[in-house]
Amino acid sequence: MLLEMRDIRKSFSGNLVLRGIDFGLQRGQIHALVGHNGAGKSTLMKTLSGNYADYQGQILIDGVECRLETPREALKRGIAIIYQDFSLVPDLSVADNIGLGREPKGATSWFLAHAELRARSAREAAALGIDLPMDEPVRRLGVAGQQLTEIVRACSQSVRILVMDEPTARLAPAEREHLFVTMRKMADNQGVGIVYISHFLEEVRQVADCVTILRDGRVVETGPSSRYRVDDLARLLVGSTDIATIGAARPATAVGAEVLALEGLSVAGRPGVDLTIAAGEIVGIAGLVGSGRTRLARAIIGDVPSRGVVRVDGRPLARRDPERVAKAGVVMVPEDRKISGLALSSSVEANVVASALGRLLSSFGFIRPGSRGKLASDMIRRFDIRPPDRTMTAGELSGGNAQKVLLARAVAARPKVMILDQPTAGVDVGAKAELHRQIERSADEGAGVLLISDDLDELLGLCSRIMIISAGKVKSVLPSAELTRAQLLSAIS
Repeated sequence: MLLEMRDIRKSFSGNLVLRGIDFGLQRGQIHALVGHNGAGKSTLMKTLSGNYADYQGQILIDGVECRLETPREALKRGIAIIYQDFSLVPDLSVADNIGLGREPKGATSWFLAHAELRARSAREAAALGIDLPMDEPVRRLGVAGQQLTEIVRACSQSVRILVMDEPTARLAPAEREHLFVTMRKMADNQGVGIVYISHFLEEVRQVADCVTILRDGRVVETGPSSRYRVDDLARLLVGSTDIATIGAARPATAVGAEVLALEGLSVAGRPGVDLTIAAGEIVGIAGLVGSGRTRLARAIIGDVPSRGVVRVDGRPLARRDPERVAKAGVVMVPEDRKISGLALSSSVEANVVASALGRLLSSFGFIRPGSRGKLASDMIRRFDIRPPDRTMTAGELSGGNAQKVLLARAVAARPKVMILDQPTAGVDVGAKAELHRQIERSADEGAGVLLISDDLDELLGLCSRIMIISAGKVKSVLPSAELTRAQLLSAIS
């Protein structure tokens, strides 16, 4: 056995998060680890990667017990981890990030051999069949490009155990398939053991040899992936949580007056986009990574330069910037909750009420006593944010609960238009069902919703119409009722 974790326990502030977990990994095996947000998956893997020195239990590698108390110690043992939230240095180039910590020395120890580092990083990416702009600062890459940079960096080290935490959450279908081929080659040809954490249960069945299901810090079941259907995994994963609504088509509802209109909205010289959204309507945008979906959304709120007309409630927005557009009633939930979404060091309360402070002001310009806490508590109950503690910092939340806070912040502002960019990426089926219910509820309350998603079932289930976009150009806008999943996949590909 390459890796054995026995009776692993870990507490935070007296709260037991890992409750005696046993986990094993063989050479050349892809072992999927699935569970509800907060079930303990990431905590278990951070223990393996040396981030928590105070864990209890035993870790054995090749049958020899070892204490992994620092990330450097784990790396020496051949353990590498790709985190769900990126650990890149934004202002360094792609090549520098890939070689971070392994920089070749130049003529003297005071200098780095930059040309050698760049060439080596390019070779390491090419060996995985990944093409990246080596000289580009990673902050200029899209989320998919940053994810691929993380993958190359992890795989470029002398890795024996590779942990991949939601590696496909923001990858296009073709990129996902390529990653699966690469994973299988690493397992079969190099004997690397891979721990694969994912909420995409169909992918788990496709790529994994074995699967372990966690719930509430305990192992529910372990077995070969061929034993389970997607429905079986979903039931084991969330227990009694209602998952029946996931993928269910949104019933036709009456919609109100136009709340958002785009007329010839052009970004970076691309063809202008025309689109209208009515109150109570959910309209989707489907396209591959790099198709211009996110840039279009950012153009609407004035975050990137654009030409054309944006009207809210029939009124054109003459000058657009995020603050003015927000005051007009348009809020956006960004794709990356860590960098551009949440204030991770601030409380849940501060994050939830950030977009709604104007509603809480008295006629004298002061926030009404108790109004912040009441609004935050109301949103925590509505979105079932766990733990239900408004004083907790947002950075301590699991991925699914952090995503709920982001959407709660948007809803708390009572917007006329919500723009949602990948609102359920990287969350489990239970949290996804709750987020879907809240998106539908916001539409029922009169908001117009523009939904960008890589999840085709999400688009088909929630949206009345879907705009298909490629290279910044709208190919078509079709009623979702007229599309099958296969047709939609074909259209965007």
